[in-house]
Amino acid sequence: MKQINKILWVFLSMAVLAACTTTKSRSDMSALSEAYHNTTAHYNGYFNADELIMLSRALLEQSHTDNYTKLLPIYKHLAVEDATVVAQDLDIAMEKVTVVVNLHPYSKWVDDSYLVFGKAQYYKRDYEAAEATFRFFSNEFSPEEMRKKEKKADAAKKASKKKKKKKKRKKSRSKKNKMSKKKARALKKYNKAVRKARKSGGQAPEKPAILQSGKDQEMADAKEEKRKENEAALEEENAANDDPKKNPLKHQLAYQEGMLYYAKTLIERDKFDGAERVIRELEQDPGTFAETKAELAVIKAHLYISEEAYVDALPALENAIEMTDDKALKARYAFIMAQIYQKLGNSRGAYAGFEQALNYRPDYVMAFNCKLNMAQNAWASGTGSAREARASLEKLLREEKNAEFKDQIYFALAMIAFKEGDQAEGVRNLQLSLQHDSGNQGQKAEAYVTLADFYYEGESYVKAKNYYDSTLMVMTEQDERYKRVKGMASSLTDIAKNLEIIALQDSLLTISQMTPAEQEALALEIKKKQDEARRKQLIAQANQQANQRFGNLNNRVNASASLGSEESSFFAYDDRRQKRGIRDFQRVWGTRPLEDNWRRSAASSNDIIEEIGSDDGSDILTDEEIEKLLGAVPKTEGDIAAAEIQLQEAMSKLGALYRERLENYDQAVAVLEGLNERFPGNTYELDSWYQLYLAYTDMGNNEKARYYADKILEKYPNTAYALIIKNPNYAEELVKEERELNRYYDETYAAFTSGNYRLAFDRSQQAKDKFGAANPFQPKFALLSAMSTGNMEGKEAYVEALRKVVARYPDTEEQLRAREILRLLGETTTSLPAGAKEEIEAFTQEDDKLHYTIIAFKDKEVSLTDAKVKVSDYNEKYHKLDRIRISNIYLGTTADDRIPILVLRRFKDKQDAMKYYNGVQRNKSEFVDGGVEFELFPVTQNNYREILKQRKIDGYRLFFQQYYLN
Repeated sequence: MKQINKILWVFLSMAVLAACTTTKSRSDMSALSEAYHNTTAHYNGYFNADELIMLSRALLEQSHTDNYTKLLPIYKHLAVEDATVVAQDLDIAMEKVTVVVNLHPYSKWVDDSYLVFGKAQYYKRDYEAAEATFRFFSNEFSPEEMRKKEKKADAAKKASKKKKKKKKRKKSRSKKNKMSKKKARALKKYNKAVRKARKSGGQAPEKPAILQSGKDQEMADAKEEKRKENEAALEEENAANDDPKKNPLKHQLAYQEGMLYYAKTLIERDKFDGAERVIRELEQDPGTFAETKAELAVIKAHLYISEEAYVDALPALENAIEMTDDKALKARYAFIMAQIYQKLGNSRGAYAGFEQALNYRPDYVMAFNCKLNMAQNAWASGTGSAREARASLEKLLREEKNAEFKDQIYFALAMIAFKEGDQAEGVRNLQLSLQHDSGNQGQKAEAYVTLADFYYEGESYVKAKNYYDSTLMVMTEQDERYKRVKGMASSLTDIAKNLEIIALQDSLLTISQMTPAEQEALALEIKKKQDEARRKQLIAQANQQANQRFGNLNNRVNASASLGSEESSFFAYDDRRQKRGIRDFQRVWGTRPLEDNWRRSAASSNDIIEEIGSDDGSDILTDEEIEKLLGAVPKTEGDIAAAEIQLQEAMSKLGALYRERLENYDQAVAVLEGLNERFPGNTYELDSWYQLYLAYTDMGNNEKARYYADKILEKYPNTAYALIIKNPNYAEELVKEERELNRYYDETYAAFTSGNYRLAFDRSQQAKDKFGAANPFQPKFALLSAMSTGNMEGKEAYVEALRKVVARYPDTEEQLRAREILRLLGETTTSLPAGAKEEIEAFTQEDDKLHYTIIAFKDKEVSLTDAKVKVSDYNEKYHKLDRIRISNIYLGTTADDRIPILVLRRFKDKQDAMKYYNGVQRNKSEFVDGGVEFELFPVTQNNYREILKQRKIDGYRLFFQQYYLN
């Protein structure tokens, strides 16, 4: 028995080794070989890669927190700002399926492997690469293409089988012919022996085995029958393997899932028509699986929302709700549907949608937001009153379990107040929303931007500017309003600045006109307000310290509770009961800091109270205190004149800004006319009159516009403003002249860059006569002239020409550049050879050429070995598939000025190199060890050679700042 087992193991090993052998074509594969490749491809590569994809998606979804004040995303993973957290795992997944495709090209998991590869690119947000992968996938693995491949494979197998049969028949015939000859000889010999036996009367000899054909045929027939039975069994087994219901190693073809991801990728690429075409093809295919149809409804909703075709998204969401069995997803889709109805102004539809979402029993946060929105929409839809809506919200406010949602409740109350026209109550509730900060950045952004818009519409521009600035601190750049908010904050910066100058100088001038007694009373009032503000600040600090200590207690209890997975009845392990206990404590004892000894705690509290109440209540201020409080008040005629000049300038600028940036013509007129009434004949009179002429023209008040035009023509007849008023085409002529100046400069600069320094120099010299010495491009022509001089006459003449630029054109970019060039020239003792270009001009812009990235370290003693290890680790995590190679060099001419450099090779073009650069800026702490100062420069091969030639980085730094960062 043992001998039989050994023989059996030998045969099995031989069979497995034969299956493992690399085959030349699919037709050469045996059934066992095919089964081996399918099993190995599935479990050795594809399965693990697919697990990594699912884990990466789950991690992205877990890192996202829904902002219920905004339209919820259909897919949570797309709303995560930084997807690099999963990049490393996704790179590994891509490597694994690449191995599968290379080692098992004829396995049934090749299409699945391509699908996983594309999904990894999709979740990495490399949508361009994902689109290319799925496009290849759609062409290579479509049902039609797969049928063609299967047909071709079957034909190849049949041809191979036919060839084998033909060979077998030929061999059989040859064997039969041999056998026939042997048989004939044996028969002749047998017959001769029989005749001889008969003659001698002896017994006939026994018939030879070769002549016993009946028995041979019987055995052969039995053997053939057995072979046919084995083939039938094998075919039945292969058919079972192809059935996904019977064989867990085989599932439905990956094509349909790949097309779903193709559509999703096209949506992220804003190729909506292409995505719609893919969706339509799947919808119209009768072979589309039920689960595919369910996901199609979700993708359609995502597509329409991305296109802002919200009406079309509603039926898609309804289908998605109907076709999924997951109650959490049903609730999410219903909530999004309700939000869309709300966005479209359909309060009844919104109420029904939120109610539907609530019926699916979502998590508490979504359930709370359903109730919150139902309370608002019940009133808005006419099914309830504002009083009932407020009562519902106030009830939510009183419930302890909603303590962390107070910011949202107050915001909802503010919206009701604004709709009722109670603006003061609305502002109060918005401020309460901000005071009850729960860490919900999205909710803070909503409150800030609502206040900002409110104050902007009310023309309180300083407050509006401050709230827009606060909004930008908490609003994500992905928010569609971010660009508008940033623009508003920028537009209001100068307006708010001038308003503050006007308010301050007005106040100071008013105080300067007071009697000494009045000034002393004012100073006392200011001091009392400052003391009160300090008292409130100290109280706030004490409360904050107490809250932090209670928060630390909360964290310690949570950490203890997390040590065991079993629930405990002990109150401190119940997070909700523990928070309720803290609130009960604070209600009775206040938010006092935790102390081991109550007397010490009381003493500490008394210290704060004493500090708060340390004011002695005196109503007498010393001269020094008054001076400190009112030191900015103008005292002399000169001080007053200076304050008035600041005031006039601010009013002039403000009036122009109102008209140009905000198109608020009424405010522009009020400010500018106020300026001229208050300060007749002021320095800004001409500018203000022209702005008033334009403002009244924009308002359609031709009579007032003509009034200010006549004043300008009468008092300032030779100014540019007067010429524009007299000749409407004058402005166009100025624009034409400006275009000619631009063209002339471009041609001059082109002559310089092409090496025609004499022509560049001559044109630069002629520009003053052609366009006037005051033309805005004159500093540029002067610098070009200096640089041309340097290339024609050498370093000494170059330095002299640069010094003239510095002296003649102060506070210009050209002056700064000339100074920098002089500094660079002063660092080297060697003279520039005649005809050589200035250092920065030696570099060329080649955006589409191959790039390196240089890391220049400021510490010349830095360990490049350690730095290479750190950078390699960073590349392994974020750029594993890019195969970046690292080498090191030193720049500089002596040991004292050497610069340690790491060179990273290589990047496809400028865009690819800058993508790496921006990634490093986001993850600097992971790039090199903290405290090691470095600079990063993407650089083309040609510019890299120029850096090596110059042996320093200074010239390229300027080039990089100008052409890569600006």
